[in-house]
Amino acid sequence: MEALAPLQQQAIGLLASGQSIEKISESLGIHRSTLWRWRQEPQFIAEWNRILHETKEIQERSLLSLQQNAISALGDCLNSRNEMVKLRASLTILDRVQSFRVGSVESDQILRNQQEAEQLEKLFNLNI
Repeated sequence: MEALAPLQQQAIGLLASGQSIEKISESLGIHRSTLWRWRQEPQFIAEWNRILHETKEIQERSLLSLQQNAISALGDCLNSRNEMVKLRASLTILDRVQSFRVGSVESDQILRNQQEAEQLEKLFNLNI
């Protein structure tokens, strides 16, 4: 797979920073249609997706680091003098606990699930 041209790499960086198509086009001295065309190219899409994956992982790690603080804050709300605050905290906790999903504890079942997921991914990629 070919590497992206320097202007394409700059465009991806600007897209990732949240700039508009118009601003990116103006900044790089390219027409908007050029940027649109790049956004249809598999290499460009792949690099954009890689950046999105990295960003998502960073966000998930940040949220996980705040998780204990959020749980403590909900616990504090349960001790509030305001009955509505207590009720909302209680409902939030109950809602979250009900949505917990626990996977299999059987390694054979986990392996089968992984194999099925891989097969589905291969089928999906063939249909793209």
